Amino acid sequence: MTAPTARVWTVVKRRDAGQCIVCATRDGLSFQHRQAVGMGGSKRKPECVEGVTACVPHNEAFEHRLQALALLRGWKVRGWVADVSLVPVWYPLLGGWHVLTADGGREWVSWAAARALMVDVYGDEYERWEVAA
Repeated sequence: MTAPTARVWTVVKRRDAGQCIVCATRDGLSFQHRQAVGMGGSKRKPECVEGVTACVPHNEAFEHRLQALALLRGWKVRGWVADVSLVPVWYPLLGGWHVLTADGGREWVSWAAARALMVDVYGDEYERWEVAA
């Protein structure tokens, strides 16, 4: 996937308080694409709901050793999911789940509501991730 526009990246960084969604560092930040589009990428620019702010080490870890956790927490989204905005995101530094909005905001949702959204999107697969975690 291509890089976000400057406006989208600015909005996403502002929404995420200018820090990595996991460790709160403000150094070496990058736009973490929540959903991969496959080899070769896409010419379509991502929208605000399609990204979170991550430091380079966490961005890389989401693709490898932390991929299962990233899926469980909504930092990554399976490629076949039609509407990324239906997958809530866990903000560990805020201690809560949020649904990302098209305008670059986020709305808090309860754990039960976030889990219900995840099960609606992923079905039994999400429940297996929970058990594995």
